[in-house]
Parts: sequence; C-alpha cells; structure tokens
Amino acid sequence: MKKKVSILIEEEVIGHAKRRAAEEGRSLSDLTQDALVSYLSGKVPDPRKREEAYQLFCERPMCLTKNQLKKILEVNPFSAVIHS
Repeated sequence: MKKKVSILIEEEVIGHAKRRAAEEGRSLSDLTQDALVSYLSGKVPDPRKREEAYQLFCERPMCLTKNQLKKILEVNPFSAVIHS
C-alpha cells in the first residue's frame, strides 16, 4: 500500500528528477521510490569513494590501471545526490 507524503527538496534537485523521470517515461513518484529503495538497500556507492575515483581520474586520466578504470566505470553517475 502506498502512502502520500510531503517533503522539502531543493528546486534544482526536483528539476533534475523530473527531467530524468520524463526521459525514462515514468512518474516522479516511481523514480523517487526507486531511489529511496536503492539508497536504503545500501546499493548506493559511498560518496567518498566516488570523490576519490573522480579526483584520481582528473589528476592522472592516462595513468589509471585497468582495475581502477573498471571501478570508475562501475559507478552510476545518476545515482548520486545532486547538491546545489
């Protein structure tokens, strides 16, 4: 059973979420529920690891090992929280 809730989210974040939902042909409600389920299941990458991978890539893009590049590519960039 679904329950209606009210939450406050930054306008920029809502804008990104609405565009993403439209691109995927689904409702904002479904997108939000899937994001929460994914976050609560622990499947969301650790933001610190994402930042470390980003910094490493920016500092030495041509010096990455095959394993390091694989780890960077495994991260879903759209699963991160967008900060304004």
